[in-house]
Amino acid sequence: MPNLSAPSALNQFLFRQLDTWLDQPLNLVAAPAGLNWQQLAAAFANTQHPLRVWTNDWRSLQLAQAAGIQSFFTAEQAPNNLAGRSLVFWPKAKEEGYWWLGQLAKIPHEQVLLTGETNGGVKALAKQLQGAGVLVNKTDSARRCALYTLDSLQPAKALIAENTLDQQGFGLGELTLISQPGVFSHGRVDEGSALLIATLTKQLTISAGKVLDLGCGCGLLGAWLLKQHPKLQLTAADVSGFALNATRATLQANQLKGKVVAADIFTGLDECAPPEGYDLIISNPPFHTGKATDYELASRLISQAPNYLRKGSELWIVANRFLPYPDLLQQAFGNFIIAAENGKFRVYKAIGGKG
Repeated sequence: MPNLSAPSALNQFLFRQLDTWLDQPLNLVAAPAGLNWQQLAAAFANTQHPLRVWTNDWRSLQLAQAAGIQSFFTAEQAPNNLAGRSLVFWPKAKEEGYWWLGQLAKIPHEQVLLTGETNGGVKALAKQLQGAGVLVNKTDSARRCALYTLDSLQPAKALIAENTLDQQGFGLGELTLISQPGVFSHGRVDEGSALLIATLTKQLTISAGKVLDLGCGCGLLGAWLLKQHPKLQLTAADVSGFALNATRATLQANQLKGKVVAADIFTGLDECAPPEGYDLIISNPPFHTGKATDYELASRLISQAPNYLRKGSELWIVANRFLPYPDLLQQAFGNFIIAAENGKFRVYKAIGGKG
């Protein structure tokens, strides 16, 4: 797993307050991966109070557990019985953030804190909560981060409900898709995925074998493939607990079967990956971290894909035209083709795999 615990602005900001939070249990809610987990664990090891993590990010779960911190994953369990102080990290997906607030509003707690980067929406959220009648106190600000104390979320229940989109069903032809807040392209078919599906409809020659849908989201690509080619054996993987739940719901809604596993690109797949490699890997890989363009995930996907493909098998990805994937594909596979493109997206096909 990549080193995601290196200090970040938010991480450094968090530790400005940590000594004042050691007097009671602390729940880290929607905890991001880039925290110093070892330092957090060490701080609470000298107290009588537990530190617990609730996260939608599988990477956070793995890193927190490796540090010995009790951790829970949204794919398995929603927050409950949050004794002590709860610190909410406002996520990049606003709908996901409101889902977390909705969970907290159902649970008695002693204190709720809210933190995040000021350019990530936490400042606007604080104003919205205040407008809804929540007593919001700005406790600290530095490094373009802010910390707020909330007296109660009860006055904001209507605001939270209005901004939390529950599980939604929508369709693509005969395919029923189920999405959840915080999942990529929630409630709609992404234009890039639509182009990839249209291209595969015309050009894909593989109709049997083992397929991996990386960054599965609501399960659109994998479920569509199974509908078209029932002999395929699907593994769908995502780092998001909400995405995993949505994919399971999509498969069930269409009476399809497949493995749905938590993974950070290929990290986490070794136990279920076929030794001979997959016959097909498909992906609409993410390229944002917060509001910033981030090629790291797609770079790992492309560079490591040959190790997970059977010799002569295919990688299909769709990406915005401006992203520098041709160089990455050339380095990893030696050759590739642009199978389709429009004014915004390109579909790439590469053939390779292990010997």
